[in-house]
Amino acid sequence: MPALDFPRRTWIEIDLDALAANYRTARALAAPCARVMAVLKANAYGHGAVRVARRLAAEGADFFAVSCVREALQLRAGGIEAAVLVLGALEEPLLGQALRAGLTLTVCGVQEARAVAQAAALRGEPVSVHIKIDAGFHRLGLPAEAPDTPAAVREICGLPYLFVEGLYAHLSLRDPADDAAQAARVQALCETLRGMRCAPPMLHLVDSIGLVRYPQWHFDAVRVGALLYGVRPARSEGAPFACLPTLRFMTTITRLHWAPEGACVGYDEDHPLRRPTLVATLPAGYGDGYPRAMGGRASVSIRGCLAPVLGWVCMDQMMADVTDVPGVAAGDPVALLGEGVSLADYAAWARTNRNGALATLSQRPQRVYFAGGEAVAVDDALLGGGGHCPHLSAATD
Repeated sequence: MPALDFPRRTWIEIDLDALAANYRTARALAAPCARVMAVLKANAYGHGAVRVARRLAAEGADFFAVSCVREALQLRAGGIEAAVLVLGALEEPLLGQALRAGLTLTVCGVQEARAVAQAAALRGEPVSVHIKIDAGFHRLGLPAEAPDTPAAVREICGLPYLFVEGLYAHLSLRDPADDAAQAARVQALCETLRGMRCAPPMLHLVDSIGLVRYPQWHFDAVRVGALLYGVRPARSEGAPFACLPTLRFMTTITRLHWAPEGACVGYDEDHPLRRPTLVATLPAGYGDGYPRAMGGRASVSIRGCLAPVLGWVCMDQMMADVTDVPGVAAGDPVALLGEGVSLADYAAWARTNRNGALATLSQRPQRVYFAGGEAVAVDDALLGGGGHCPHLSAATD
């Protein structure tokens, strides 16, 4: 990638072409009759929700999903006009804003549905909702096998000013037998609802893992998040599709100095250096989303070499052992994630999963977007959101 024309401290590079390719992969994997719902929660897994939505919309995406109303309103403020489903529980204080923005809401019971219907009636405009079903995940929704659930769904479908567009559940993905039991519960409920003539027109059950693992349950839509962002579903390594990495987490070296054998680095008092060590100070820390506990376990990539992280990671800075990195110099770029540091290793060092590693990247690092191998935009959340590369025309932003 070309040199970046912006002040370099700590930043995140997003490959929009790889993102688009992963979306096309999801569409190819999905059943022909299933819509691909692109999941943009947690700032599009750290990638920047508005920029991601714009690129995916250009690829034909017409249905997005987020966790909460504020995430959806951010998309609307960014010019995203496509359907946006809020997956989280109803947020009544934000209900008016949600209706004005034309969002699609999740309802988990009759009481929530009545609140939405009443608010929609006051506006005189209908609102689309999806009913969440709990098939055994034990998180949100009407219990799939409860005897009063069909009647509750029928009552929700009969409320004025509600268009019940969909019904959905989430698999636990613990094991295939358990997933099959949960899918069977949802299908049995839908069969009952069809007999009562109140089955919503759209049914969706699977996420990125289910997209690959369970093609028989694609139904009317698939919710694809992690796969878009380069997280290949577990146990799909031999499957014939590509899942391209979409993100690099970058910083620079601000200081180099020698520390003597026996010295302790930073806040760590338990691991004295075993040799004279060339220490690189990096202006990145857990305030940027790099976990504090990575110290002593993780490595960063500098000049093609892996350099161990020393001591505890600080809020705004961290240190690495660059004694064995030939030609290392202040100002060198450093890959915290990418360029030899895999997402799987990064997540293991952080003691989280790959989704969590991406979703916890903070707002502080600038997001630098690439297309066609060139930087096309820089977004800085601390300075008011969208920005641009100074050497690029406004047309590319």
